[in-house]
Amino acid sequence: MSSEQNREQTEGQSEFDSQCLVFAGSKEEDVDFAKVFWNSVSLHPPWESRLVSGDIRQRLKVANSSQQNARISHAPPAVDTRKEPFLLEAYIKEKTEEKLGYLEKARKREDIMELLRKQRAERIKKELLSRPYQPKYTPKVQSSTAADSSEEAWETLRSLRDFN
Repeated sequence: MSSEQNREQTEGQSEFDSQCLVFAGSKEEDVDFAKVFWNSVSLHPPWESRLVSGDIRQRLKVANSSQQNARISHAPPAVDTRKEPFLLEAYIKEKTEEKLGYLEKARKREDIMELLRKQRAERIKKELLSRPYQPKYTPKVQSSTAADSSEEAWETLRSLRDFN
């Protein structure tokens, strides 16, 4: 059995050698060139798929010392009373401009609606003027010619039957 295993092992090794290029017995310089070549041919993953990048900061900023924050957090907020009238005036001005814009849009809408009403009235007036000159539509009733043609067809059919 050991000879069988050795034979299978040598067959496996020869198959492996035929699929791979081995540099046994080659110069060290040739081996180095081959390594450089195969490393240049191998594909590297794209930059987007790498987990860590050197150009991106990976860490958050360090928090300030707690002593400074303790003093600031307990201090009452400073109220600047000089700015209040200006801020109130600016707010009122902004609201009036917004209201004027809405009123302008409403006026334009009313103008457009009035124009549409006027055009509709003119169109109806023109239709009324042209109504007497339009051809009158009368629904078609089966005329006597249709009845006559069907009777003629029956007579022709009877005569063909009699002919046979």
